Amino acid sequence: MFDGKQLEAYLTVCREGSFERAAALLGLTQSAVSQRVRALEASLGHTLLTRGRPCMPTPAGQRLSRYLERIRLLEDEALRDLGGDPVGPSRLALACNADSLHAWLPQVLADAFDKSPYLAELHVEDQDYTHELLARGEVLACISTRAKAMQGCTAEALGVMRYLCVATPLFARRHFANGLSRAALEQAPALVYNRKDDLHAEYLARHFGIGDDHYPYHIIPSSQGFVDMARLHFGYALVPELAIAKELKSGALIDLNPSHPASVPLYLHAWQIQAPGVENIFRRIIGGARLALRQR
Repeated sequence: MFDGKQLEAYLTVCREGSFERAAALLGLTQSAVSQRVRALEASLGHTLLTRGRPCMPTPAGQRLSRYLERIRLLEDEALRDLGGDPVGPSRLALACNADSLHAWLPQVLADAFDKSPYLAELHVEDQDYTHELLARGEVLACISTRAKAMQGCTAEALGVMRYLCVATPLFARRHFANGLSRAALEQAPALVYNRKDDLHAEYLARHFGIGDDHYPYHIIPSSQGFVDMARLHFGYALVPELAIAKELKSGALIDLNPSHPASVPLYLHAWQIQAPGVENIFRRIIGGARLALRQR
């Protein structure tokens, strides 16, 4: 059997990223937290944490975290069901991409968490990388572009988020007076989210034969910033259609390539065994997403 105090110390260090912050949160000395974690590691025969800044779970620690977080939520739900009192509200850690959080996810989450005893803890990452947070045990579910579920998980299709290549009319007149072409795109400044953002590069390669880094771009790590900067004629960008409905309707932004939108399928991945209340929230998220997103 696991020792509850050892598990509590380990999970707190994982969440806080340091023994010092975990000790302050638990009301213990740093030495006591370290002793509990070492005792847990000794009992399991594995090193569970890398001692660094921040402290991170090892592969063995990641596997343990996947189970412990679900056990914690099951215990909290059992206490509520039996009239007990869990220590504080339960948090559900979910990973999503910034564009979903900007374009459609807030209303879906508001509906899914309405009147539930849970609090959301969102981890924002590129949609091609959220899956890694799930694999490391840092989140219970993630929105990802991957269709195949990894072992021990389920994957549910949510729908397709459609991206449009947009700019202001003024920007289009300045840079694309003769239409969208390879030569023009190799000169006009683009907006990209960060260096992990492959969507823009793939779009230019597919439709215009432009290779990586053969075009100028600004790095704007904000989905709302994309829209704001595009409206200021700062560059052209691939933006979720759902995020710019007002701008398209008013003519503040125009679709530069209406015959070639970029479609990104999204999936909700989650561990198979969840507390019933958590599973209910995930079902609500899936249902809400399917209403918000395009379906094939």
